[in-house]
Amino acid sequence: MIRYANVNGEIRVPETGLKGYCPGCGNPVTAKCGFIKIHHWAHLKHMDCDRWWEPMTQWHLDWQDNFPKEWREKIFRNEITGEFHRADIQTPEGITIEFQHSHLSTGELLSRNNFYKKLIWVINAQSFKNNIRLNAAIPNPRSSIMDPFNFSVSYEGLASSPQYFVKDDLQHGPLVYSKGLNTEQLKAIADCQESGAETYWLFNWSYKHRSWLNSEAPVFLDFGEDTLYWIRKRPQVGTSLIYLQCIKKRDFIAKYAVNEVFERTSNNDSKD
Repeated sequence: MIRYANVNGEIRVPETGLKGYCPGCGNPVTAKCGFIKIHHWAHLKHMDCDRWWEPMTQWHLDWQDNFPKEWREKIFRNEITGEFHRADIQTPEGITIEFQHSHLSTGELLSRNNFYKKLIWVINAQSFKNNIRLNAAIPNPRSSIMDPFNFSVSYEGLASSPQYFVKDDLQHGPLVYSKGLNTEQLKAIADCQESGAETYWLFNWSYKHRSWLNSEAPVFLDFGEDTLYWIRKRPQVGTSLIYLQCIKKRDFIAKYAVNEVFERTSNNDSKD
């Protein structure tokens, strides 16, 4: 399913009766404009030339419509292997944004992260929204105030409540006791949390999609609200903390209008 086709040298959306050619493979496509599925172009042989295709939804179209037409469904081609794929959005700065409705395996995600060198994922999380629980607001984990501390986390990197220990305590033996916010140093953490205004969250995820949690490319969960939830990692002694950072949807869109870039969520992330 594709949104645009080449019709007599013009890039067109599907209209009843139109026929055109796929911008990727050059094969004939026909407009499908029924009452059930989203209007789209279909290959005559009933097989999409891009093996990474997924059915187009209104959610896809609504997200694409936030960006200029010339940024949508851009063709990426590996000149050595001949492999090509359609990116949902490609900005002039070389940032690829993929809007993903269905789940991907870890292997599939890795291959796409490697193919698109500067990739951001926006995930339609409405179907599993109820599986994710925001547990507690926390200070900005990347604030310099937090540098002396580790968050207490599970073996997966998640946490139900904000508990901390001093990194230097690890030098005094394997047993470390979490400390509450009851010292002058931890009072500063409380002040840092207040300034965060519920921007950063600990969370649990039932039936979790591990590929999204482990992605090296940034992943934003869209629950159908005005806010996106950015899955982030904070490297620390032992297991890294995985948390959510709230980003207003309008700010996410505007960020690319002013040619800024979200960094890749690797261990080399800078503080913000």
